[in-house]
Amino acid sequence: MSQGAFPSIASLRPIRFGVLCDGPKIPTWQARSIEELRRVPGTSLALIVFPADKLPDGSRPTSLLFRAYVASHPPRALRPVDMALAFQGIPSLRCQTTTQDGFTHRYDESDVRRIRAYELDFLLQCGFGILDGEILHAARYGAWSFQHDDELPYRGISPCLWPIYDGDAVTVMVLRRSAGGVDNGIALRNGYFRTALHSLRQNVDEVHFGVVGWPANVCQDLRLGQTAYLEGPSSPTPLAPSRIPSNRQMMRFLVRQTRHAVHRVARALVRHEQWCIGVADVPINRFLESRGEKRVRWLHPPERGRFIADPFGAQIDGVTHILYEDFRYATSKGVIGTVEATASGPPRIPRVAIELPVHASYPYLVVDRGEIYCIPETNESREIGLHRAVDFPTRWEKIGTLVSGVAALDPTVFRHEGRWWLTCTDREVGENMPLFVWHARNLEGPWEPHALNPVKADIRSSRPAGTPFVDGGILYRPAQDCSRMYGGGIVINRVVHLTPTEFMEEPAATIEPFSESPFPDGIHTLSGVGDITLIDSKRHRFVPSAIPYVLRNRPVPRRDRAMPHLIERTFAAPQTDKPARGA
Repeated sequence: MSQGAFPSIASLRPIRFGVLCDGPKIPTWQARSIEELRRVPGTSLALIVFPADKLPDGSRPTSLLFRAYVASHPPRALRPVDMALAFQGIPSLRCQTTTQDGFTHRYDESDVRRIRAYELDFLLQCGFGILDGEILHAARYGAWSFQHDDELPYRGISPCLWPIYDGDAVTVMVLRRSAGGVDNGIALRNGYFRTALHSLRQNVDEVHFGVVGWPANVCQDLRLGQTAYLEGPSSPTPLAPSRIPSNRQMMRFLVRQTRHAVHRVARALVRHEQWCIGVADVPINRFLESRGEKRVRWLHPPERGRFIADPFGAQIDGVTHILYEDFRYATSKGVIGTVEATASGPPRIPRVAIELPVHASYPYLVVDRGEIYCIPETNESREIGLHRAVDFPTRWEKIGTLVSGVAALDPTVFRHEGRWWLTCTDREVGENMPLFVWHARNLEGPWEPHALNPVKADIRSSRPAGTPFVDGGILYRPAQDCSRMYGGGIVINRVVHLTPTEFMEEPAATIEPFSESPFPDGIHTLSGVGDITLIDSKRHRFVPSAIPYVLRNRPVPRRDRAMPHLIERTFAAPQTDKPARGA
């Protein structure tokens, strides 16, 4: 398949999959994952496999306090759902397994032959513990299972608790093709989630609802014929499964969780963000270097109760025109401001460039065929609008919509290998992850969703953080590291593969906040403009007018209702709202 080809849905081969489960009742997140799979066009659930007898419970916790806590604080993701109606009409088998340790299960050879007769592409494991033996080869691409914490020392039957216990910023989940035993498998998808240190229940929900679309994503790879990684070598993980916390450990855990919860509320009430914009007199590719001083000239900070952030710029006649978010806590609304910054000396008086009925931020600028365009973030309107400069930088007109139905955060548009690309996160799915991608031949569209949307789930490097750039023939993409906090740092990703059906990137450099500056507490924009780079950084201070804003805008935990539309976005019809140039 050529890199520019984007196959039609009808041309993709059909997929048949089976489900291994302990009974018709399965956790909510697994039920959602099966729903996502069945929504992929051309994909069918062809077999349900139940155990012939009740499985031995080798995972029953012995800590009374742990059992009592989980029973009194059940995560939404783990609540059982009766799938009897959803499984109605689907062929089913009851199979015998043997186990010696209560964890690892082997299927009877005759049952494996019966499963093979259904000619499945893969088996999704929603039960049966750890699998071993010929069942791992009963489907063309094996048996897939979710594993907690990847290659970190937290695995097993107390998911998401140990990262909170140890204060780790990130909780990890992996979808793997099982290769036998607890320590072998081929990683199909990895996800890195910000640990909800204040709530085990929220941490479990955030992680599990965040991965329900992964089997469907891999299924799309199967339909596209991109299967090499499913048949690669397994990666052993020589780490013991995590232990159940003892009663003493649970007491420590509860104390630490409570402390995090109290600190979280206190910080929200007395520590508020004030962002400011800086100008570094070096090109953006210099930020790939870990060494070397990068002096920053800071714009005059606004008064308390207001901040300026998200700078993007264009140079005209030797003058750098900066567009940025101008936000006031009292109104809970941002407008797009503009200011001129000459090569030396202080910036000039700022003005309003774009004011919309909804909150506007991240005024991303692109130049196409001599015209200057702005693509601001307007997530409340659930669309990504395209604005053309009538009299740059203070007069603009909206000429169309690139993508609709998406509460896009930090939409970033750039050209790469003859195609326009758009990246963003979606507030309705997760503010800082996962990453979504669209592509188009022309800036005005039509825009098509990437075949693998969402293409990435990593709290450390998903959400866009400024202008992508090319250095040495390699494309780099700045992204936010929100693992510790929003705007905690920037990771510059090296883009390895970017086509309508492929996406891969890897971290190339990290940018920490400028600790010696007046704004040492965070950074989340890196924007190249010719030979200079615009950044923004923040400091924490008490802002009385921010308290109502903080109370109104508390983060909303991930809900199971947020995920079912992902497949629809992947296979959505191209956008037809093509703006006419000059309209």
